[in-house]
Amino acid sequence: MRHIDWNSELVRDGHGLFLSGLPIAMHCHHYSINLQKTLEDTLGTQGVELLVEAAERAAYAGFRSFLSKYSRIKGVKSRLEFASTLYQNCGLGIIHFQDMESEGGVVMSPSSHHVTGWLAKHGRRQTPGCHFARGWIAGVLAVIYDRPFHYYIVEETDCKMSRQERCIFHVRERA
Repeated sequence: MRHIDWNSELVRDGHGLFLSGLPIAMHCHHYSINLQKTLEDTLGTQGVELLVEAAERAAYAGFRSFLSKYSRIKGVKSRLEFASTLYQNCGLGIIHFQDMESEGGVVMSPSSHHVTGWLAKHGRRQTPGCHFARGWIAGVLAVIYDRPFHYYIVEETDCKMSRQERCIFHVRERA
């Protein structure tokens, strides 16, 4: 496999930031969490789903593009490991794909940019709140398993924003 040079893959050009040639947005936790809170407070469930779908679209397009550049990453296990590395290198946190099959599985996160930001700004929540991660996971898995966009549903059952030990996501096929 060709070595991935993260310094050349994640490039700043003026005010723009690009990952493998695709423009991306990187924000501090203040921006990310304020955006999430505004969407939740003003649009409720519809705002949450907007955030999930936007993350899913971005992850789906970006991960497909990245894998087309590194076509030697073919196996599911290698692609899952690559997705975990990409998530971490983009500063989003740490995720582990566990018991994953094309029908679904479990994803665990012991550390997250969004959790840290939420707890710093708003404290403990009563409901799971890792909406961006849900969308990101759904988009990446659709690419890994060669499924169409919006194929998976990702539900968060445990959330560090609720002061649980880790975030746990359950993935299943959309009916």
